[in-house]
Amino acid sequence: MTQLDLTIEPPEHDKIIAPGQWRLAEVQVANWGTFDQQIYRVPISRKGHLVTGASGSGKSSLLDAIATVITPDKWLRFNQAAQGSSRSTDQRSIVSYIRGAWSRTADDELDRVVSAFLRPATTWSGIVLRYDNGTGESVTLARLFFLRGSSVSKSDLADACIIERGPLDLSELERHVPRGIDVRGIKSQWPDALVTSNWSHKTFYARMRKLLGIRDENALQLLHKTQSAKSLSSLDQLFRDHMLEMPGTFAQADNAVEQFGELKDTHQHVVDLRRQRDHLAKLAEHTGTYDDAIAIAAERAELAESVIPYQKGEGLRLAEAETRALEARTSTLADALTEADSRHRASDESLSIAQQRVDRSGGGSAAELRRHVDAARLGIASSEQRVAQFTAQLKMAGIDDLPRSAREFAELTSSITQELESLHTTPPSLHAAHAAHAEAKAEGERIDRELAAVRASATAVPARLINIRDRIAQELSIPLRTLPFAAELIQVRREYASWTGAIERVLRPFALTLLVRDEHLREVRGWVDEHHLGQRLVYEAVSSSVESPKASSNDRSLVNRVEVRSGTFQAWVARELSTRYDYTCVETTDEFDRYTRAVSINGQIKTSKTRYVKDDSSALNQRQNWVLGDSETKLEALLEAKKLADPELAQAAQKLDSLLTEARAHDERRGAMRAVVLQSWNDLDVGAARLRATELAAQLDELTRENADLQVALRAVETARTQRDLTDAARREARAAVDLAERELRDVRGAASELRAELASGKLVTPSEELRASLETRFRAVQRKISRSNIAEVGTTVMVRLNQERSAAERGARESANSIVQSATSFKERWPAAAADLGANIDDRGGYLSLHDSIVAHGLPDHEHNFLRLLRERSRELIGFLLDEIRGAPRQVEERIREVNVSLRASAFDAGTHLQIKVKTRRSETVLRFLDDLRAVAGGKWIDDSLTAAEARFSVLAELMRKFASSEHADRVWRTECLDTRRHVTFLAEERNAEDVTIATYDSGGAMSGGQQQKLVFFCLAAALRYQLARSGNDLPTYGTVVLDEAFDKADTTYTRIAMDVFFEFGFHMVLATPHKLLQTIERYITGITSVANPTRRQSELTELEWTEEP
Repeated sequence: MTQLDLTIEPPEHDKIIAPGQWRLAEVQVANWGTFDQQIYRVPISRKGHLVTGASGSGKSSLLDAIATVITPDKWLRFNQAAQGSSRSTDQRSIVSYIRGAWSRTADDELDRVVSAFLRPATTWSGIVLRYDNGTGESVTLARLFFLRGSSVSKSDLADACIIERGPLDLSELERHVPRGIDVRGIKSQWPDALVTSNWSHKTFYARMRKLLGIRDENALQLLHKTQSAKSLSSLDQLFRDHMLEMPGTFAQADNAVEQFGELKDTHQHVVDLRRQRDHLAKLAEHTGTYDDAIAIAAERAELAESVIPYQKGEGLRLAEAETRALEARTSTLADALTEADSRHRASDESLSIAQQRVDRSGGGSAAELRRHVDAARLGIASSEQRVAQFTAQLKMAGIDDLPRSAREFAELTSSITQELESLHTTPPSLHAAHAAHAEAKAEGERIDRELAAVRASATAVPARLINIRDRIAQELSIPLRTLPFAAELIQVRREYASWTGAIERVLRPFALTLLVRDEHLREVRGWVDEHHLGQRLVYEAVSSSVESPKASSNDRSLVNRVEVRSGTFQAWVARELSTRYDYTCVETTDEFDRYTRAVSINGQIKTSKTRYVKDDSSALNQRQNWVLGDSETKLEALLEAKKLADPELAQAAQKLDSLLTEARAHDERRGAMRAVVLQSWNDLDVGAARLRATELAAQLDELTRENADLQVALRAVETARTQRDLTDAARREARAAVDLAERELRDVRGAASELRAELASGKLVTPSEELRASLETRFRAVQRKISRSNIAEVGTTVMVRLNQERSAAERGARESANSIVQSATSFKERWPAAAADLGANIDDRGGYLSLHDSIVAHGLPDHEHNFLRLLRERSRELIGFLLDEIRGAPRQVEERIREVNVSLRASAFDAGTHLQIKVKTRRSETVLRFLDDLRAVAGGKWIDDSLTAAEARFSVLAELMRKFASSEHADRVWRTECLDTRRHVTFLAEERNAEDVTIATYDSGGAMSGGQQQKLVFFCLAAALRYQLARSGNDLPTYGTVVLDEAFDKADTTYTRIAMDVFFEFGFHMVLATPHKLLQTIERYITGITSVANPTRRQSELTELEWTEEP
């Protein structure tokens, strides 16, 4: 690299200025901004130095080079004097200086403005600062950079910092950066030098401050901020931004946010436990309802099972009671029969004696004739009885007119015979009624079987396949859950419920497929082969490794209208659906032309480009035939079908009974007609029988008319015969009553014997006393007085009611079970860890209840207690300290300003006056509200703090932490306003006379000119710098160089001179940069001038001048 040596030996008298104070003596730069292709050396006058040049020439770049070495990176800001002006787009960085950014151009491809670099490839940069103390000692500070390739990232930038007690030149350092910074080589060449690298320079700055007499690190920050002090316009800005350190409140807030994590997690855990408790409380309600319903259903089922045994037992009791009653009645009737027999024998003897008197009176012929008369009269009665029977037969045969002669009788029998020949035995309609009744009965039984199967298996898969699956699982000892049918894992989404029928048509073959894992395949395959199933069974092997499902062809795909239950088989089923059943659901058949596979909402299926299928063997929306999803839909459909089937069966039975009644009437008529034909007219001729009896009575009267004794004897016989007939009738009636009673007794005894044997057989379980009492109540509720004749009917009614109640309870249990499963599923989805050992099923409800009880009894109270403890501790540790820090901040500022005031008191501000800074607290409404929030969290007593009050505290605390951690602009503005305690105070400058009497007060908003403000601010700044840099008891700062960029741009000549006087009076070495402004004013304070020019904008040029004083 070409070396341009523009060194001008400073005048001799410069060397005796401020002996012992470290002042900048030389600056060397290479490849820094537009200082390109050479090493630039700038000697700095010990009295004061000016860097001047046009805007953009590079004078600020030189000052930024100085700052890059002596300012820690965390505070380093470039060209801040310009940034405070209108040139806000000139934002510089270390990388832009190293690359040599010299202009910005538009990039059409990237559609943005980009920088143009002088050094776009691998490059290095170096800065050397040499300080002298005026007594022959020197300290050299250097910083080297290396950037490889075309990178513009700081992460690719290497650096090193060097301190050497003595001179150091960039030309010597350049040899150690050809391919990177050779730290070892540097240390080897300068063994006494301190070298740090890789952006870790804490040791460098500590050594630098020690050598140059800089008391603490904050002085370096203040010196750097002084470089851009031309933008200072108020006391508030000076003290807030340049003199007071960043308050610890920000670090405390950040620490609070970090520490708040544990409290937040604890509170969140409490919230989660409360939500779990509330969630599980609802599940517990469903569980209670379910358990109650199950208990009711079981109790009703047990009662229903006990109805028959109870009915039998009660029947036996009634039969035994009836037996005892009949035995007593039979005994009484037997005694009555004995008495009737005795009376009959007595009347028969009386008739015999009367007959003997007739015989003694010569009435033998009369007696014979009397017997014929009696026989004739009996014949009349027999004929009348036969006529009555005949009349009934005629009526049964549908004939109302009774024949009155033999001719009419013959005509009647002839016509009846002809009609008998034309009648059929069984009408055809009866056969149809039998068939309809059998079909309705079979359908009802089928529905009952399906209902029983669905209730038992909780699945919509047909019972015939469930039975096969159950046999396989039982005989091979395979858990049922590992042998699902695909239908049990697939559910039509609710929003597509109208498509269920069509989707069922498409998926039915796959839905009824049994899924068998690979580990069970061999056993299942062998079992199926060895057994006759009686049904068609399809099963598929399911591998444990499954590819991801294919993307559906479009949004209307059937695949997108179903959901697969989570679990072991989910991935496999989803893959099969996406591979085999990617059918588009179309609204009209015209859309079939657009898709290879599609299905219409009416169930027509297009399976390929040319093949279509529509199977209407069953109704599309007959829900009882659906198999997808859970059993609830099918159960409801079956119950609805049962509601329809039961009336149909009743109607078929009623029609069959009606036809059977008609058939019986038909058969009865045929039988009556046959009986009519078999009758004889002579048996029905009552007139002839009466004529015969009249004639015999006349003959008897003729025979006895002349014999008085015979008439008396005959009347006695007649009376005795009448009495005998009466006693005979009484005897027969008594016999009939005894026979009836004995028959009833035999029947009751037989029934009791059968019941006793049935109860003793052990086939019927004897109900407990509790069940008997419950059943007795139910039986009495149906029929108050129960007898052996009505107990069966009452038992049937009780059974029907119990079954209805059981069905209602089972329905309630199913609804509660669904609620439990849904609640358990959502619980596992929200808190999987809490329910890791529990399944989303009804069987694990006890586990969820135990979890709920554990949360209520221990988990939640323990965590609430822990939350209260942590909230109490964290509120005191985090917010309490932060509150104290903010409230005490004005006092701390006052303490800091007191030190500045000591320095100000020692320097005249104007003729006979000095300045004193006064701190005044001024907090905004936002800050006051913030303090109220802090007090709400950290203040008050905690001993009796309720959980509700703690929650309120936490809510306020959480909102504060959210704002502290937020990156939103409004929250960042709020955070700065509340935490930057430097902005909670404002600063007043009091100008006092020698008697310390205030003669003027200046504030940041006072009506002062720009120059007045700048004088005031610079005066305070100089005092602050002297305080930071002067050793205790020494007015002269140990380190003297102060850099000002674009200084005194607002002040006039007078105030500029006053400000410079202040800095010189305070013992500072001024290095100024200004664009040809106020040169005559500052000439008395400098002896060296560096003029910077950049005519091509690509390379800066330096000219060193010496400003000498005229004698």
